[in-house]
Amino acid sequence: MKLTRRTLVKAGASAIAFPTIISRSWAQDAKQLHVGVYNSALGKLVQKEVIPKFEAEFKCRVFTIEGATLSNIAALRATRDTPRFSVMMMDDVGIPQAKQEGLIGKLDADKIPNLAKVYPRYIFEDGYGVGFSISSAAMFINPQVTKPLKSYEEIFDAKYRKQILLNTPKNTQSVLMLIVAASLVTGKPFKEAQYLVDQGWDKLATLKPNVLTIYDSEAQVLQVAQGQATIGGIEYSKAIYPHTAKGLPLDMTFPKEGAFTGINSMTIVKNAPEPELGAAFINRILDPAVAKMLSEQTLSAPSVGGIDFKPETAKFLAYPDTKATDLGLFTPDWNFIVPRRGPWLEKYNEVFTS
Repeated sequence: MKLTRRTLVKAGASAIAFPTIISRSWAQDAKQLHVGVYNSALGKLVQKEVIPKFEAEFKCRVFTIEGATLSNIAALRATRDTPRFSVMMMDDVGIPQAKQEGLIGKLDADKIPNLAKVYPRYIFEDGYGVGFSISSAAMFINPQVTKPLKSYEEIFDAKYRKQILLNTPKNTQSVLMLIVAASLVTGKPFKEAQYLVDQGWDKLATLKPNVLTIYDSEAQVLQVAQGQATIGGIEYSKAIYPHTAKGLPLDMTFPKEGAFTGINSMTIVKNAPEPELGAAFINRILDPAVAKMLSEQTLSAPSVGGIDFKPETAKFLAYPDTKATDLGLFTPDWNFIVPRRGPWLEKYNEVFTS
């Protein structure tokens, strides 16, 4: 059978089938790099635009699996005893967990010189992960019919009865809404309110009459553009701005309390089979030219400084770092939240399904 970039192979000793994308053929003794990428437009871009050039320069073969954060962490668990992957992409929320389980190692700054160009807020767990594609997370509206929200308090107004799309508890964004509720009740900023979530449940329950539906597909955000709903969220800008750029009436809105970050990140796998090649791959993703290309295509901000964007792109990006600060972008304390997330989301379900 001819091997192509789309060939599926099995995961060897793990006995689990991982969808793997195989490069063009090199010499039999060419090094092989196994990388976990996102099953998203971002992942497709890495496969199409970054990997072929990397293979050509380093005379290697790059094999990829596609997944979300939890599935990529599961792939690391499945191959822990016989390490297969060298680089694994996961959101910042997954890095503390992967570190605690001993699945990832510390990034070597000497082997990844572009790390020096990364804004400090996007280096995680003392160097165990690095962000490379940053979205903002807040509410979204149809700007033709709804004014930007001055405060999250507005979504609780009775005038929005059965007009709000609420993100599913399956997604990380639902945790962000819990922080919002706690912030509104306590008057504390998100940085403090994240530790006071239990004080926000009664407030969150008052939102139920305004919820039209709890959505679990990015395609459903179009209901706001189509007038079937008025406000949606909390959602990542990467799910909204590509529609905005195409001329659809959708836009993010950033209330005075602030907004959150959604950070696509990279890690080096503990006991990676190809640590040097893995470090080179991470360095390539962080290269300013590559970072700029990914940002222009996905409308998510890069983590490295010093990149200039055309106005038509720049308006969508939380970039440079000063703009992220001006928007009030906040990254939660996932070390605190992740152990509590299960019980919180069970209660979240009870609030909106009972």
